[in-house]
Amino acid sequence: MGPGSATEMREEIAGESALALVPTFVVVAVDATGMGIILPLLPFYSQRLGATPFQLGALISVYAVCQLVAGPVVGMLSDRYGRRKVLLVSQIGTFIGFVLLAVAGNLTMVFLARIIDGLTSGNISVAHAYAAEHSAPATRKQALGMTSGAIGTGLLLGPALSSFLVHYGQTAPVWAAAALSLISIFATIALLPPDHPASEPLYQHRVPEPTLTRSLLGMRYAWRLLGLLIVFFFVNSMFLSQIGLFLSARFSWDGHPFGARELGWMFAYAGFINMMVQGLLIARANLIASDRAIVMAAFACMGLGFAGLAAGNNVSLLAIYLTLIIVGTMFARSTLTAELSRSTAVNRQGMIMGLNQSLMSGANISAPLLSGALIGHRLFATWALAMAAIAAIGAALAGQLLDTPRTR
Repeated sequence: MGPGSATEMREEIAGESALALVPTFVVVAVDATGMGIILPLLPFYSQRLGATPFQLGALISVYAVCQLVAGPVVGMLSDRYGRRKVLLVSQIGTFIGFVLLAVAGNLTMVFLARIIDGLTSGNISVAHAYAAEHSAPATRKQALGMTSGAIGTGLLLGPALSSFLVHYGQTAPVWAAAALSLISIFATIALLPPDHPASEPLYQHRVPEPTLTRSLLGMRYAWRLLGLLIVFFFVNSMFLSQIGLFLSARFSWDGHPFGARELGWMFAYAGFINMMVQGLLIARANLIASDRAIVMAAFACMGLGFAGLAAGNNVSLLAIYLTLIIVGTMFARSTLTAELSRSTAVNRQGMIMGLNQSLMSGANISAPLLSGALIGHRLFATWALAMAAIAAIGAALAGQLLDTPRTR
């Protein structure tokens, strides 16, 4: 077979992989839109039911604790029983959680809704595993980027829908999220083909079934990546958990402090940047730089943005700082997730993505506590500089922990 034939075959495989992932994009985009609707609304919705700042933090933590426990279990179940079945169970749990949230008349119901959603959460990690399983190693990053682009699409549309629907009552956006979740269940049933674990594509490699302990101990490079992801998740959680209060205290728009509407538009802007990074920038960046260089640059961008937040309260410069942070975040998350997927055999994708989600959940438990303590004492510059320092540590660790293409 000549070089031209090999190139044509690779292009044909890549094209087939992209077409196979279109249903996944639709399902994840609908799911993410529902999440995007809830994200800026939940703090104010809970406050209406009498939640204190501590209880708001507890809502975030209890969801993260449930994710921490359920993440690896959901991932391993998807390895054993198939992505589609487990994805459906996860989506049904999300739907039930949204319905309970919509009808909640007290905080106990809100907590129950978040616990059910957290225990069955796994939509994104299972979707990442599905994308990895249905793509060639050479197109793995593009496949995972397509999934991340679907998340960005949802996070662009969701907050904008939330800002519009809240005018019709505070429960209207929650019911909309529940309706989208139900649509996503039907989309999964109609669009995603049943799993065929025994008949993998020729370009996939499967490993024999060792014990779970041997599998975990054998993933040396994956553990290095997971260690780097811990740093990323921690600083990202510090940022997301308190950015609303930070902006409200330091910035104003049209004569009033930043509020839910401005926070919603910020999340929508982040979704737009996500789409640009996944659709246009990340493939071009891979042509001129290694994964290690991309991740180091991404952490550096985040660090510069965080340091800028500590410097002042100029609204014009705020847009630049937020853009640096968002772009850095998107590049770091996409590149590290793709590298993690490539480090693990295809029949372990669910397990590794579940571990990845558990690390994110662990960060979402601990980072908001540190972040909240700093913001609560009005140490705004210290909060921003602490995140800049952690991002700098992430850049240094990326240079040490990530393999070069030659090493790989």
